[in-house]
Amino acid sequence: MRERIRHFFFTKLILCLLLSFGPAAHALAQDSTAVSLSPEVMRRFDQAKLEELRANEDFEYYEEARPANTFWERLKRRLQQWLEEVFYRGSASGLWQVLIYLAIAAAIVYLVVKMQHVDIGSLFGRKTASIATPYEVLDENIHEMDMVALLEEAVAQQNYRKAVRLLYLQSLKQLTDLGLINWQPGKTNRSYIAEIKPAAIRQEFEQLTGMFEYVWYGGAGLGQEFFASAQAEFQQFDARVKQHA
Repeated sequence: MRERIRHFFFTKLILCLLLSFGPAAHALAQDSTAVSLSPEVMRRFDQAKLEELRANEDFEYYEEARPANTFWERLKRRLQQWLEEVFYRGSASGLWQVLIYLAIAAAIVYLVVKMQHVDIGSLFGRKTASIATPYEVLDENIHEMDMVALLEEAVAQQNYRKAVRLLYLQSLKQLTDLGLINWQPGKTNRSYIAEIKPAAIRQEFEQLTGMFEYVWYGGAGLGQEFFASAQAEFQQFDARVKQHA
């Protein structure tokens, strides 16, 4: 009898254990089956959306290259800071502000006038004093002038500027007499230089022309030593012209 009872309880215990583990095992079997049987899905990016995002400037994260900090940039920045300090922060009085404005305006006007090469004196009705030219020989007939007598007179009066002009006219007369130039009243010195065919004579006469223009039109004060040197150069030129003829 005891053996039957014990067998009954043992059988019942096994049934209870089987019933308790049955649902869990079934669920585990279902999960493992679901995982193993689900197909793999390959996700792809939307190419059109990517291009749209690339074109959107809100997603561009980069630093703009700073320009070179040059001397003028630093100077401009300091000037701007100074102007802000003076005019916008109230660190200067009203009179001081007016004076600064006037100084800046005057500087701007001065720069504009200089760049335009305007004579400031003429703006106020005052003309620049012209250089005195007591001996005007612009259109005179060199063939009717007594060069030797006029030259001696100019040297005696220590009017070396006039004497250099006469030396130049004397050389022009000699070039004309030898047929190297075609002299005409009012003709420019550069025209005579271009007419001379021999290169050596043309080059030397061009140098003498430069010296003469510096003395005559530049209004330079001349001394006896300078005139003596200039006279020697003109005499050497006249001698070479005669030899060429």
